[in-house]
Amino acid sequence: MINIPISDELRDYAWKQVSIKNFGNRRSGFNGSKEKQYTGILGECILHQVIYNRLPTYDSGSVIADIVVNDKTIDIKTMARNVDMKDFYVHNFVGYQKDSKNDILLFISINKKTKVAQICGWLPKETFLQQANFFDKGSVRTRSDGTNFTTMAPLYEIENNKLHKITSIEDLQKL
Repeated sequence: MINIPISDELRDYAWKQVSIKNFGNRRSGFNGSKEKQYTGILGECILHQVIYNRLPTYDSGSVIADIVVNDKTIDIKTMARNVDMKDFYVHNFVGYQKDSKNDILLFISINKKTKVAQICGWLPKETFLQQANFFDKGSVRTRSDGTNFTTMAPLYEIENNKLHKITSIEDLQKL
């Protein structure tokens, strides 16, 4: 896992993006609140900064991939938490996005308290869909701390320890 401190400048840029554009216009619904969209855009900004040393621009129309590396389209899935990532924690993928044209799913966890992003790992999308646990909309999910929630959409979950690890920026550049 790579730990990346998140600067105020990066957080401000991501917030500005979701303040001027609604990134949740999915035909299937489950568009996410402004806060959830911010988390996703922040994850994209972090990866663009790490790989390309620049921030993404969002002035074009529809986007097929969050980022392209070595001709592979990558969908960045980012979750905000109040703690650092652990091997048994899960990453989520909303089932409404399973038909998107991406080669790879890459997972980032953001610790809101420490303002550190953890680039956790990745899987080819098809491998992820085969290995992840699937839960229908309305399923009750119990977290490791005993709290639970009801899924608002079809949901795939996979434990962090099942991802291909990323231990360096070079790993990211080889995807």
